[in-house]
Amino acid sequence: MGVRSIREFNIALLGKWCWQMLDENESLWFRVLSARYGEDGGRLLGGGRGSSLWWRDVHELCSQEWFSDHVRRSVGKGNHTLFWTDVWLGGVSLRVRFSRL
Repeated sequence: MGVRSIREFNIALLGKWCWQMLDENESLWFRVLSARYGEDGGRLLGGGRGSSLWWRDVHELCSQEWFSDHVRRSVGKGNHTLFWTDVWLGGVSLRVRFSRL
C-alpha cells in the first residue's frame, strides 16, 4: 500500500543530509549553513536554541554514535580529513584525548 514508517523515513532523510555534509562541504548549501550556524575545524556547529528544528535534528543525528558507527570515510588525498578533531580510534578525537597539548 506504500505506507511507510514515518520515523524511519525521517531518519533516512536526515541521514542523507549528514552524508552530504561529509561529501559536499564546498557546496553552496554548506556555505549557507556555515554562515548561519558557524563552523569549527570544517564541521558545522549545532546552533543551539537559535537554530531551526530541522537543523537541530540533523545535527543531533550526525552527532549520534548510530551515524558514525555506520559510516566510514577513507583518507584519500586528505582534503576533508581533520587530523586533530576527527575520531580515529576509541571513539574520542585526539583533541579530546590529548587536551593538554
